[in-house]
Amino acid sequence: MAYKRVMAVCAFGTFLLGAQANGAGATAVAKAAEIDACTLLTAAEISRAIGLPVEAGVRRDAGLQKTGAYSSACLWTIRTKVAAPDDPSRPLNGKSFVILNAMQWPAGSNLARTYLEDFREASANGVIPAKPVPKSFGDEALWWGDGLAVRKRDVSFGVSVFMPGVNKRPSEMEEKLAPHILRRLDQRDAV
Repeated sequence: MAYKRVMAVCAFGTFLLGAQANGAGATAVAKAAEIDACTLLTAAEISRAIGLPVEAGVRRDAGLQKTGAYSSACLWTIRTKVAAPDDPSRPLNGKSFVILNAMQWPAGSNLARTYLEDFREASANGVIPAKPVPKSFGDEALWWGDGLAVRKRDVSFGVSVFMPGVNKRPSEMEEKLAPHILRRLDQRDAV
């Protein structure tokens, strides 16, 4: 059976949040503060990391989830030299893009870890084909095949770079972006 790529980290992150909320052990938790994924990266940082210009980020929040987490996504379209033909079977019809899905969990809840645990569970259950590979970012991180998932304190995020037809080392571009996101989280939390 051919594997159909996850349409976007945002959709998968929302799926994971829904799975947590509907699980047998789901309990009511305090509500988290809002987070804005578009403030965690700039178009200039992305352009330097991938070597191509990008459009301004477009915010697409899922908002407050049943788990108490606030989910925010930002999508930056990459301006490629040659436009890819439309392909409805690919994310964004085959366009190149960067997506960041950030979840702010209730303060002190220790629930940010569940985001990464859910990637491991999804792999074990065959929902995603790749076995997560540990990475050294934040408090914990992993490469899940199509993106980098990271947790830091009460925030978890996933970042993916989709560039059809471009050969790159898995996680190469995402690993260039993660330090910028983590720095912004530190700056935000220092206020």
